[in-house]
Amino acid sequence: MTEAAHVPEGYASSYVAHHVPGEQARLHTLEAAFDPATFRVLSRLGLPEDARCLDLGAGAGSVAAWLAAHRPLGQVTATDTDTRFLRFPPRTPIRVLRHDAVREDFPPEVFDLVHARALLCHLPQREELLRRAVDWVRPGGWLVVEDLSVRLADTSPHPVFKRVTRAGEELLATTVGSDLRWADKLAGRFIELGLGDVESSTALGTVGDRSATDAFWTATFDQAVPALLDKGLLTRQDMAAMRELHRSPDFTDTGISLISVQGRKKASGAPVSPP
Repeated sequence: MTEAAHVPEGYASSYVAHHVPGEQARLHTLEAAFDPATFRVLSRLGLPEDARCLDLGAGAGSVAAWLAAHRPLGQVTATDTDTRFLRFPPRTPIRVLRHDAVREDFPPEVFDLVHARALLCHLPQREELLRRAVDWVRPGGWLVVEDLSVRLADTSPHPVFKRVTRAGEELLATTVGSDLRWADKLAGRFIELGLGDVESSTALGTVGDRSATDAFWTATFDQAVPALLDKGLLTRQDMAAMRELHRSPDFTDTGISLISVQGRKKASGAPVSPP
């Protein structure tokens, strides 16, 4: 196999790309699963009333809408490489921008908040983008990065669930370039980059309990099935066993969790005070 064959195809060509049927509905399950955790983090920041906020990879737009509703005197810039799902009511203070954060930049120190959820883990250039995102934050402003992690599934007592999780992780790694364990060390990276007031929290992605996170896991699993079979990462027997386990009233586990990390950019020559 040639070296080129190992190059990931990228998010836009994957089974979770915006053009895939059902992707908008899947993104809405992600919002239902993790918006409460995201909004708790953002509500603690004490952003100014006229805050300028950047939501990178805004997806279906729930975070941008929340920011606009809570800071109507400010401006929210909602970006994505594909903006088809970013539709907001007229006169909402949201600027929708088709933007590739890997290749396109913003001026330095213009945003009171830069936020990204379930984005950097899917980008091979995640470390470079993290450093650049720090540059876009004003002194005293905040960087919030939230990303997905499957680490807790390593301790699952259910072999088929562990096998399915690892297959999904490998599928995203080989086709997109994702790293679903990068978020586990994210707080340390914030500190290394000089951010202050760094805090980390985890929203557990429970599965089997008919919760919102279970709905997100189910939608993601169902959408991944054709690719998992095509790549030979799972068999039809594996799929059947997973579906049978998932239907069991006694089954519950932890699948895809969300790790949220916040950090404040220090003002030049001044200490950072708590929010």
